[in-house]
Amino acid sequence: MSRFAFSLIILLFSSSGLYAQITIESEQDSDRNVLFYAVNPTKIPYSVILNFSQLQNMTTSGGGNVTGIALPGRTKVATLKPTLAGQGTNYRYGFSYAKGNVFGKTKIDPIYLIPVPEGTQVKAILNHNIAETLKKEEGYETYVGISFNFEQPTAIVAPRKGVIAEMRMDVKSDKENLNYSADENYMEIYHEDGTITRLVVLKAGSEKVEVGDVVLPGQVLAESGGENYHQGPHVRMVNQKTVKEGIDKFKYTYFPVVFASSEGNIEIKALSGLTAIHPKEVLMLELSKKEIKMLLEGK
Repeated sequence: MSRFAFSLIILLFSSSGLYAQITIESEQDSDRNVLFYAVNPTKIPYSVILNFSQLQNMTTSGGGNVTGIALPGRTKVATLKPTLAGQGTNYRYGFSYAKGNVFGKTKIDPIYLIPVPEGTQVKAILNHNIAETLKKEEGYETYVGISFNFEQPTAIVAPRKGVIAEMRMDVKSDKENLNYSADENYMEIYHEDGTITRLVVLKAGSEKVEVGDVVLPGQVLAESGGENYHQGPHVRMVNQKTVKEGIDKFKYTYFPVVFASSEGNIEIKALSGLTAIHPKEVLMLELSKKEIKMLLEGK
């Protein structure tokens, strides 16, 4: 079997993030309104649902369930107002949260770089959810990103402008001939449309950026890993967005993206041999005027 023939991957995202602990604080103003604030210790927005299971003489703009966005720091996400003046009030609530902005909108049709230096030849393979394959059950995500395989280790670059949201770069393994490992180095990039790109299988300790850094497309993030894998050096990339499931829950869903390549701007739907390109019109899609000027001046 060719080393590029297949890849079985399961990608798991905690609904509350690996480290993040979003908390809710409340306070009453002079008009007896109760103001709810989300405290977000991370560098990116989170989506929050406040589920009011009891409301006595109090109302919200969203009824029993209010969805808000917790920006980094402290953000007001809901207000309870008394219904009748002079009457007693009471409330009870719970909350849930998920990484990203459920209300995020795409201002452009984004085009992603294959996350390797320009001119690098790759084999692109659609990943499959190993849980679906082994258990043969329905209900799993069938699309869980792309593996980009290459002959030699290489730099890994940002596929699109964004903020480094999270990373783990301290995993070292002495295991050989792996198909999959549950413990891998990764980076996540948050984009202004509320979505996240996750890059997995990176070389331990090779990071060139820090959490909170703004990165531009084509910027080197780290070195590739995967030499101890059956398929050799590679990087896995998956894009996720937060969506509501029912009225009081979130879930992450994975989605395909369009890549700039030697074959044009394409959505990868099958095993493909491609060469990474970094067209200036793609690099400039989301840049500010200052960033575009620096790019054109070669800085």
